[in-house]
Amino acid sequence: MVKAPAKGLSMHSDSYKWSSSTTGPASDLKTTSSHNFSHPNLKRQRSDLSTAPSSHTSSGAKMSALPSIPKLNGEVLLDVFTHRSLRFQGAPLDDSSEYGDNIRLAVLGKAILHAAAIDTLFKKRPMLKADEIEEQLKVALSLENVERWLKEYKLRDKLRCSPDAVALLDRPDEMNLLFNSYVGAVYASQGMPVVQNWIGALIDPDYESIDVDVEPLNFAKKVKIETFSPPPSAYPSYHTPAPAPEPASMPPPPPPANPPPPLPNPMTPAQPSTAFLPMFNQTANQRRVFVEYPAQFAGPPHAGRWTVKCVVNGIEKGVGAGASKQLAKEEAAKQAWYAMGWAARA
Repeated sequence: MVKAPAKGLSMHSDSYKWSSSTTGPASDLKTTSSHNFSHPNLKRQRSDLSTAPSSHTSSGAKMSALPSIPKLNGEVLLDVFTHRSLRFQGAPLDDSSEYGDNIRLAVLGKAILHAAAIDTLFKKRPMLKADEIEEQLKVALSLENVERWLKEYKLRDKLRCSPDAVALLDRPDEMNLLFNSYVGAVYASQGMPVVQNWIGALIDPDYESIDVDVEPLNFAKKVKIETFSPPPSAYPSYHTPAPAPEPASMPPPPPPANPPPPLPNPMTPAQPSTAFLPMFNQTANQRRVFVEYPAQFAGPPHAGRWTVKCVVNGIEKGVGAGASKQLAKEEAAKQAWYAMGWAARA
């Protein structure tokens, strides 16, 4: 990325204040939008306010606090908060940069934000109709909410821009670009589960966070293995060492015994190889039982194994092991299906 040598301004500067900001709490939520959405799914009550900012309505009543925002570090943080006004117009992208610039991140973040919001509304219970999902999606991602999120997370205060660009930052396209670029940066550096937990809690107070599984291999340091060759002898060798004796011929090992055939899937007899896990979870939900899958990883990062238990209403019903967590989880669900006695009634 090629950046201009001119000095930029951060929104922390006292010389440039947002036109909608005052020192009173009643003006913290003034917006430039002409709409005033008040959607119950965007009100969030949380007891832990240590890491999330708070705000007040114009009437003085305290609004719900936002969930903690995922933190960014390193180069991606600089990419998000560097406005295009500090770059030469028409400057090419730096191919050595991992993320490019905030415009590229905003394109990515727009799609990720839309997907995370739809996923949250799709899984909401009681189940929403299709038109209700679309209606609530428009409210959730409205300009008013984006502007509120920018102010309460103080994202615009960290933006670096030229003096001429300060007046442009209240435009809807600039607000959406900044928030979308932050979402894109979280996705690019930390993955979809982190984004999903953040956006889900942001638009739905009853959202249940998903487990963020970090494979040990992803963070293992790459070790360069170099073969060592001893230096050549300073004196030539005048004799040839005797060749090593050839090992005695050994009979080939016997072929491995055929493994027992897998248990048929009683849920889909016509497709015995169909995965147990989705149907098991669906059946458990229909029977109103609570299922957990505690998992453990053991062994070196490159050759470890996962062990997953299937716990139904606090009682262990199956245990699975495998090279990946998903395989171990599938085996645990299969054992729990038979242990619950559901196969006989299927």
